[in-house]
Amino acid sequence: MDISKQKNKCWNLDQITLGTCYYPEHWDSSLWRDDLIRMKEHGIQVVRIAEFAWNKFEPREGEFTIGWFDPFMKIAEEEGISVIFCTPTATPPAWLTEKYPEVLNADAQGLLYRHGLRRHYNYTSPKYWELSRRLIHKLAVHYCSYSNVIGWQLDNEINCEMAEFHAESDHKAFRDYMRMKFETLDNLNEKMGTTFWNQTYTDWEEIHLRRHTVGGFNNPHMELEGKRFISYAAYAFLKMQAEAIRPYLKEDQFITTNGIFPNVDYQRLVPEVLDFITYDNYPDFAYGMDANPRQEGNLKDRNSSFNLARVRSISPVFGIMEQQSGPGGWTGRILQPMPKPGQMRLWTMQAIAHGADYIGYFRWRTCGYGTEIYWHGLNDYSNEPNRRLEELKTIHEETVRLSDAGLAGARYQANYAILRDYDNDWDGAEDKMYGPLADKSMDGWFRAFQHNHIPFDFYYWRDETTAEELGQYEILIYPHPAILTRERADILMEYMKNGGTVIFGSRTGYKDEYGRCPMRPMPGFAGELCGVRVKDYTLLGPDDDMEYVSWEGDRMEAPWFNDVLEQKDGGEILAVFQNNYYDGEPALIRKQNGKGWGYYFGGGFSEDTANGFIQKLGMKPVRGVSHVPAEVEAALRSKTVMIQTDGTEVVRNYLFLLNYTKEEKTVELENKFEDVLSGETLTGQVKLPGYGVVCLMEEER
Repeated sequence: MDISKQKNKCWNLDQITLGTCYYPEHWDSSLWRDDLIRMKEHGIQVVRIAEFAWNKFEPREGEFTIGWFDPFMKIAEEEGISVIFCTPTATPPAWLTEKYPEVLNADAQGLLYRHGLRRHYNYTSPKYWELSRRLIHKLAVHYCSYSNVIGWQLDNEINCEMAEFHAESDHKAFRDYMRMKFETLDNLNEKMGTTFWNQTYTDWEEIHLRRHTVGGFNNPHMELEGKRFISYAAYAFLKMQAEAIRPYLKEDQFITTNGIFPNVDYQRLVPEVLDFITYDNYPDFAYGMDANPRQEGNLKDRNSSFNLARVRSISPVFGIMEQQSGPGGWTGRILQPMPKPGQMRLWTMQAIAHGADYIGYFRWRTCGYGTEIYWHGLNDYSNEPNRRLEELKTIHEETVRLSDAGLAGARYQANYAILRDYDNDWDGAEDKMYGPLADKSMDGWFRAFQHNHIPFDFYYWRDETTAEELGQYEILIYPHPAILTRERADILMEYMKNGGTVIFGSRTGYKDEYGRCPMRPMPGFAGELCGVRVKDYTLLGPDDDMEYVSWEGDRMEAPWFNDVLEQKDGGEILAVFQNNYYDGEPALIRKQNGKGWGYYFGGGFSEDTANGFIQKLGMKPVRGVSHVPAEVEAALRSKTVMIQTDGTEVVRNYLFLLNYTKEEKTVELENKFEDVLSGETLTGQVKLPGYGVVCLMEEER
């Protein structure tokens, strides 16, 4: 893959940088300088501040104390600490929500979410926009001028805690959105299928977002449009904030936001509003009291690599705004154990291996009051030295070595991708026929790729997606796109004609862009791509045995939902079912299109199923190692560098091997490598201690 052709905006640093989340308003000012000095001693160069501090800037309506953070900012300048400044809109102050209750979000019954936690506002209130824009403008004018402000974070974790909105202003804004999109009620009624159950609308005032209904069910097509609207509202709210800041930005200051949450189109948000995305990375959720880490096949903290792959699909090189540094928990939920010695380092290197050039730890010191008293930071309540701070020193030393080796800016490398799109993500969230199936299949492919040490990407469709862009991948897995439009099918056809391979699963192509099921042969446009027609289909119920297929004599699972197939227009039968009433019927059909292939599999993708495709299609693991235990993850970042002595360009590869178990694991290397973290030259058998990491470097000339 030509890494120079990836155009996405990224975090642009010349070194791997460590930071932390800091709350000057939580601590006496006498602690500020000492905290910053100790941060520097542990390798911290950046602090994020102010995301929950609206009342410090505007304690009463119209009474501004914008310079409240000035004393801290001046100390940070003196100590050489950079700052990421935040807009404080995630927690409006009490005076605001009491005086203007219309800014509050509501549940589907119209009951307001009151002041007392966070994220209790809505994005569509004209009053909230007015007050937010006014404050953000004043903050930008004041704080962009500081020499140590390197960028801005908008809001905090947009759509976290609450990804649905039902305030009166939301219903009105949704009404306007639907009018703008469909123009006439006749068109809306036709696209939304409102003749079913007498839902036909005769006035725009009758249009609402989800409301309290019998059984909690709503028109599924309106539900899909509702999620598209929520994404649009979040986008517009953040765009308003960015536009208030950008006129005052210095050339090298950035705008970002943090986290990935439901009902937001991040692929649109980044190029149009943000410079890149940052992620909030908490691998210890895998060990929480609600988790089952002893469950067979549980990937535990390694499963965070799934989320990091999602982040890479938005910004190939990114930052971690909140990296877990201690046990997590609120007073009422999410209790997690203390990270074991070595795990904080492992999780840091996991994020770096996947493309993070900035790691900001949450938080510098554990708060002694409030809802998050159990959400620990680098320092405990006592503010005394601890083993996590000692581990941070080791991490800092190693990130310096990674920076000296030129890792910053290197891109994660993958020849294969799981194709995704927001239409199916959002529609599948409500549609229990294929949404859970898609989730299980993505998990099956993720596990198979992980255990076979095959790097992969998530690739999200955008309006601008082309066959050439998809061509950076040899194989695309598109597990269950119930919504598959003519336009996207044509792009996939061109991709295949150029030599690419696409793998579909059951429940593909039977819906249109509004989530309706048109009168046409299944699997819709995918039938042309794969030479297939679906002639029968069934959910596998509790009374059914596991369904299997026979592929060239090898048995492979076909779980959860089966499409019974027949070949059409050049399709070739590769496998048949081996159970149920359709025993012997086609289960896997492929068709050659130009230089490439389209595969249609009539089942879901468990890890066993994905392993079968990996073996049959010859998907290759990372190069340079002859044996890696299944418990060890392999991740590869690469960049093109110029050799200063003769001016030639080489590709420098950085191969991370991460051991997620407490037991020592042995890796066998094919070649001689430099381990960047230790400075040693490694060859042959290499012992990885429990929670151990190596970063192997080589150059391709």
